[in-house]
Amino acid sequence: MQFNSYSYLVLLIPVTVLFWYLPVAWRKWYLLAVSAAFYASWSVTYAAIPYALIGMSWLVARRMIGASTEKDKSFWLTVGIAAVLAVLAFFKYRDFALENANIMLTSLGATPIRTTLQLALPLGISFYAFEAVSYLIDTRQGRVRDARFPDLALFVTFWPHMIAGPIVRVREFFPQIEKPKPFNTLLLVEGCDRLLWGLVQKNLIANNLAGWVSEGFMPQAAAANSTLDNWALAVGFGLQIYFDFASYSNMAIGASRLVGIVLPENFRFPYHAASPPDFWTRWHMTLSRWIRDYLFFPVNAKYKGAQGPLYLSLLGIMALVGLWHGAGWGFVLWGLFHGVYLALYRMWEHVTETRYPQWAKSAAWGWFWRVFMLAAAMLAWVPFRSDSLGQAVTMLKSMLFSVQFHVSYSLNFYLTVALVSLFCALEPWLCEQLRRRLVPQGASVRWPVWNIALARPLIYAGALLLFLIFDDKDVQFIYFQF
Repeated sequence: MQFNSYSYLVLLIPVTVLFWYLPVAWRKWYLLAVSAAFYASWSVTYAAIPYALIGMSWLVARRMIGASTEKDKSFWLTVGIAAVLAVLAFFKYRDFALENANIMLTSLGATPIRTTLQLALPLGISFYAFEAVSYLIDTRQGRVRDARFPDLALFVTFWPHMIAGPIVRVREFFPQIEKPKPFNTLLLVEGCDRLLWGLVQKNLIANNLAGWVSEGFMPQAAAANSTLDNWALAVGFGLQIYFDFASYSNMAIGASRLVGIVLPENFRFPYHAASPPDFWTRWHMTLSRWIRDYLFFPVNAKYKGAQGPLYLSLLGIMALVGLWHGAGWGFVLWGLFHGVYLALYRMWEHVTETRYPQWAKSAAWGWFWRVFMLAAAMLAWVPFRSDSLGQAVTMLKSMLFSVQFHVSYSLNFYLTVALVSLFCALEPWLCEQLRRRLVPQGASVRWPVWNIALARPLIYAGALLLFLIFDDKDVQFIYFQF
């Protein structure tokens, strides 16, 4: 079931109602059962994989806690992380590794490796594998205590965030199931707000861009595109993936609030970023903090912030972020692009701190980095979306060097990209205006009668109408493939 399917939306109503009618002691088990059923609805065959990872992580964590020496604790942490990553690599990177190994073997005149094993990618494995790793590391560092297996299972498999995030931390989730919240009208309304806004983002915006983008990124079309076409397609895909992924995050956050659980935010107007580091505090925020806390900080602590290792670590870590997204060199190149952006900005910061401190306060430099980051982010989406590196190189050459300005697609495509871009530019202001007018402020929250009886019903009706009108394209969420 997709979040924007009729079956999911209809079933969500009785699931929510029954949750609040159940005794508190039963609710955790109820959520476990619902989450298991939700994941099994995608594939009964692969339904056991997350629970196997959970069981392995739980056993390893218990061995770490019971270990008598720091050396033994570190040994068990290494074993646990290696096991989780081995499962992830087997399902996600097996074919990619085999393909590249065969290219090397063929170039050396050796016989390529042949296999008949065909396995689908288990849905959400990249996300729940990262959560299992974070649980192991946090246990090793003493940030979380020994967890009961049902609590850990619910943490990993809780259906709103299991497939495509937000990536949650144990210390964010456990307190909410140990001390459940009482029924709260505000939380329920916030959940409905986020759920309906996510539906509109997906059906009205992301899915309407999807058709144009898919046509323009077809290999035959990409070879004939002009500079204007390719920039419009890069911007179009940048907007599509933003509204597609943000819609999923909003619906996940909304559904979880319906059952009294608050998930962390995942997006904060990323195309308004003031710099490359700022972009990663706005885009896929829960992945960014995971990478920061479990990769970037430990690596740079080892080298005590030296400039050379800092720049190399940015390139290496962002390449891994790209590889995490997908088993393909285009994803790695996307990560390397962002690694270069981050390294360039850190170099600029180093120069301003040591030689030209006045630059740091310059409005001109501030605007330069804003424009640079917006254009650079769109440029990086090209290898991310392209079918091959060759196609990505062709499109990038057209965008930067072989300049042509003819148009290859319907005028509606360019107008759609322009209108969605305008909406994206106004989105922070629009959201703030709606928040001020529709969300009661202050310590004692009281909902005005006009809000409950008139404004919200009208807004909900309008959102549902837009969802139904534009529900003519069956487009899967982009991040489901990761």
